[in-house]
Amino acid sequence: MTPLVDVRDLVVEFDVAARQWRAGGSTLRAVDHVSFTIGRGETLALVGESGCGKTTVGRTLVRIYEPTSGSIGFDGDDIATHRGDALKGFRRRAQLIFQDPYSSLNPRMTIEEIIGEPLRAHHAGPRAVRRARVRELIERVGLPADAGGRFPHAFSGGQRQRVGIARALALAPDLIVADEPVSALDVSIQAQVVNLLKELQEQLGIALLFIAHDLAVVRYVAHHVAVMHLGQIVELGTRDTIFGDPRHPYTQALLSAVPVPDPVVERRRERVVLRGDLPSPVTPPSGCRFHTRCPMVVDRCRTEPPVLRDVASRAVACHFAESTGVGR
Repeated sequence: MTPLVDVRDLVVEFDVAARQWRAGGSTLRAVDHVSFTIGRGETLALVGESGCGKTTVGRTLVRIYEPTSGSIGFDGDDIATHRGDALKGFRRRAQLIFQDPYSSLNPRMTIEEIIGEPLRAHHAGPRAVRRARVRELIERVGLPADAGGRFPHAFSGGQRQRVGIARALALAPDLIVADEPVSALDVSIQAQVVNLLKELQEQLGIALLFIAHDLAVVRYVAHHVAVMHLGQIVELGTRDTIFGDPRHPYTQALLSAVPVPDPVVERRRERVVLRGDLPSPVTPPSGCRFHTRCPMVVDRCRTEPPVLRDVASRAVACHFAESTGVGR
């Protein structure tokens, strides 16, 4: 089956003033030849440390950021170069849920106005039809029936994120990019919002790019997982493959940081502790970009960039992914 989203060799660069970076340079390559697909009704989770390029990928996918090169296939059409009406038509089918439920809602607008804004922008029917759609969405995401006439300050963080979800659903999109949608919420509320997203996806068949750093949440929601490091995907596979048998040392380090509820298992399991700091994205290391922190580094890693290749039912960018010492 043809995937809904097919991203190939995506590169996103930003010009920066040299004085802002100790290492100098004037170009920040935030995303460096990233490729992935998302099937209809599937969830791809994009994970990695802060600053690895996750959010840039998501915002470029919905064309908030301009791609420097590469293609963004959407339902068989390359939308990387869309402009004007073509781009507006694409945005009816691809929406974004922002990370911060406080700053992403206009405090001067009522909830009805916020949720109905995409409908007005895209002239989706007469006013009565739009208001009925807003009422339907308020009910669907579990907000109080009288929420429409109230302002964002009257709601909790979890309720505000439900408003953001309703706004993203307004135009019945085929794809939603969820940029760390629960990271700003209390732990007690996170499960409710994640369960809502899963339920809506199952009901509506929406494809989801779920950007996160909480691997426990990722394991619950994702069908496939892509691990990013310094602008590149270093491992990509199904959820069970990545969590059950990680082959890249960086993936292993991320998973080892997730606490295990069983105290006996937690005491006995081996932890992977990374040394040093994340290198500058303006002047990334030569060879494998992870070699400055990798516990398995050899001379080859310092000079030869690994290629993302198929190993053991997943794609992994590591010279030694086949060895028994990796992923065991």
